[in-house]
Amino acid sequence: MKLPLYLWVLLLLTVLGCGWLFWADEDASVEAPAPVASRATPAIAPPPAKVPTAQPTALVDIFPGQTWLPPSPPPAPVVTDSTPASAPPMPFTVSAQWRFQNQAKIVVLRGNGGQYTLCNQCTVPGRIRPGGLLGKDYRLDKLTDTSVVLTYLPMKHVSTLRLDAR
Repeated sequence: MKLPLYLWVLLLLTVLGCGWLFWADEDASVEAPAPVASRATPAIAPPPAKVPTAQPTALVDIFPGQTWLPPSPPPAPVVTDSTPASAPPMPFTVSAQWRFQNQAKIVVLRGNGGQYTLCNQCTVPGRIRPGGLLGKDYRLDKLTDTSVVLTYLPMKHVSTLRLDAR
């Protein structure tokens, strides 16, 4: 395989750089040899002076364990309110109602960011029959020709939505 000249030069420089780093690292780790005593010095050498060493300190973890989970929210303040809680206002409005071939009434409610088709016995796709949920907070209890009975589940509050005769 024939390589262009610039790749050979780059390869040679890379090998030389790696070799220099390898030997430079080894030279730094080897301790310097003790100096050789000259003949003019007395045979008894003075004891080496004590080198002050750093006192052991507590280890600092500069890379502590981390997690992707968000931090836990602070505890919610406790609010004591003496007024009894009430259900929110009815978020649904009747957008359509009809009968098809003398069957039970079909009602379409709009609210809570969606549209819901209610019926007692029908084959409409996405229908909600009594006992079914509208979103996560409301349950359809009863559907008659004149009213829709819904229960707000968090407070078990029953509301009736009257159907106008059209």
